[in-house]
Amino acid sequence: MKKLLTLHIRIYIIFLMFVIVPLTQVWAQDEGKPDRIWNVKIEGNSTYKDIVLKKYIANEAPSLWKKLTFFNEKGFYVSETEIRRDVIRLERFYQRRGFNEVDVNYRLEPKNKEWKKELIFMVVENTPIRIDSVQIVLQTSMRDSSVIYGNEKFSKELRRLPYRKGKIFQPVSKAQVESDFTNILRNLGYPYAEAEVQSKVDTLEKKASVAMLTYPGPRARFDSIFVEGETTLDAKYIRRETGIGENEYFSDGVMREAQRELFGHHLLRFALISIPDQEQDSTINVLARVKERSLRSFAATFGIGNYDRFDGEKLRLGNSYKLFRAQASWSYRNARSKGELFSVNAKLSAFDMRFGASYLFPYVYNTKSSITVSPFVQRRIEQAYSIDTGGIRNSFGYNYSESVTGTFNYDFTLNQEFDVEKDESGNSVISPDSILNYNISSFKFSVYARKGLPRGGNGFTFQPFLELSGLFNEATFSFQKASVDIRGYKKLNNSLVAASRVSGGSIYYAKQDSLPADIRFYNGGSSEVRGWGRQELGPKEAVFDSLGAFSGYVPTGGKATFSFNFELRQDVDRFIKGLSFAGFIDGGQVWKTIRTTANRPIQFGVGGGIRYESPIGPVRIDLGYKVNPTDQDLNIYQGDKSMSSAWDRWRFHFSIGQAF
Repeated sequence: MKKLLTLHIRIYIIFLMFVIVPLTQVWAQDEGKPDRIWNVKIEGNSTYKDIVLKKYIANEAPSLWKKLTFFNEKGFYVSETEIRRDVIRLERFYQRRGFNEVDVNYRLEPKNKEWKKELIFMVVENTPIRIDSVQIVLQTSMRDSSVIYGNEKFSKELRRLPYRKGKIFQPVSKAQVESDFTNILRNLGYPYAEAEVQSKVDTLEKKASVAMLTYPGPRARFDSIFVEGETTLDAKYIRRETGIGENEYFSDGVMREAQRELFGHHLLRFALISIPDQEQDSTINVLARVKERSLRSFAATFGIGNYDRFDGEKLRLGNSYKLFRAQASWSYRNARSKGELFSVNAKLSAFDMRFGASYLFPYVYNTKSSITVSPFVQRRIEQAYSIDTGGIRNSFGYNYSESVTGTFNYDFTLNQEFDVEKDESGNSVISPDSILNYNISSFKFSVYARKGLPRGGNGFTFQPFLELSGLFNEATFSFQKASVDIRGYKKLNNSLVAASRVSGGSIYYAKQDSLPADIRFYNGGSSEVRGWGRQELGPKEAVFDSLGAFSGYVPTGGKATFSFNFELRQDVDRFIKGLSFAGFIDGGQVWKTIRTTANRPIQFGVGGGIRYESPIGPVRIDLGYKVNPTDQDLNIYQGDKSMSSAWDRWRFHFSIGQAF
């Protein structure tokens, strides 16, 4: 008993030495710490909420994460100078919004530790200045007045005018109001329009009289378009590319659209639309300054890819050539001296070989429309099939606006599907039993529409597609194919983006029960449902070697598909520039027909990865895990697991660019 008591005393002494003593040192260090702001509050503000006012001050409280990371002892120090500046910032904020007698003070209160301070700004708003009268003056002729007052945008702007009787007079709105009214008048055909807000303020009575003065000037139509800087392309084609119509009323929107059209032309590397000095009358001249690109150009690229094509095949030195791919193109930018584009292009890899040409007519009946004619030959080798294709695509494109584009194609192709096999000597042979010859004659309609800035992390895109093949029985197969792709992006904070996608499609009518492999839908891969290899999600067929032994599965595709993706992208640029992490959940399926969707449930893949913003785009590595795989996904044949392994549930995906 005595020995046990002695042991307890020793343990207690050790505890005092290694726990209490260090804590005493920490407490001692706390006493010498400089004051730091732990919380920021604003009192007395009734008109504007804290979240609004805090955007205009420099002092801020540390986040919860920073409060928990005790090792980080930098920043958020109390600075009386900076606090006084914030007082001035708050006073100016209120004064610009009609509170001319606002009074702002501050105090610092200690928290549970002396060095932790709560900064409290005390606001006394006092009575604001309110608008007593508003006058709208339009200094122009009766004819122009009827045009302006009859315009819906002008009337709407008047209704939402912040200067209205009884409202608080806010001088901060003056510049925005003047700009808004000037822009409306300029888009109505008044290139020299001006707007001015005048006010008379009685600070004692807390009243303000406001006058909105507009000077439209003469309404003008476009007259001549002068061109400078052209060398090989005739000026008349540059004038045509602006899209400015003869005798069309002036508009800032038309000017911006003209500059956008010129910038988009393949021959021009620089374009600037401006109004030269001239008399202010009913006509207006425009100056287009341009610089041309080289007439001819050649481009070639070489890189590594195709990592997701090595299904069931280990990467070795002998087959490493399959990773490489290259492409090249040659272009002539002023064919027929009309600004038309002729190009020849080729790409080469172990799985995709293509040679083609294209001829672009950049102007059909306006600058938004174009036609491209593209003959090509191609060989593609997929896991389930291989195909040789030759044909021509005729494409009509229409850029309705910056955010909406439509395309109408007519494709005619001759196709030959085949299997690539190996003979006893290891040479490639074509199996005649699997050859399928057919032609496709199809009309394709597609639309791309976006709202916001999807690439910037806020917005969405909508892409429907419709293909009608063999409408006049001129093709081997007649079918109708429809699909849709919807993507949304939301920036949750400065470093976190939520991205989602939903897509699906169906071949909803076909005269033939069986369609060629190249027409059917497939799913799975680095840009679809991750966890599965390229085209591996969905129905499969077992394949056997020459001795009849099971050697794996190949996907067969189907006439209906659906998939969704959800991904969180966390930027960690503050630690390593260009680096980010992502976590995702994907789901999808492929069905033989739209009527058999109940036979195959949705399958899910989860995982995460890293992205690095390189000069060639985001380098992406993802690891996906199959949540509910089938026996076919795990290479299990009739209960035999000899070909299966634990790694069949996992899949690495390596690619350039985001998944969607």
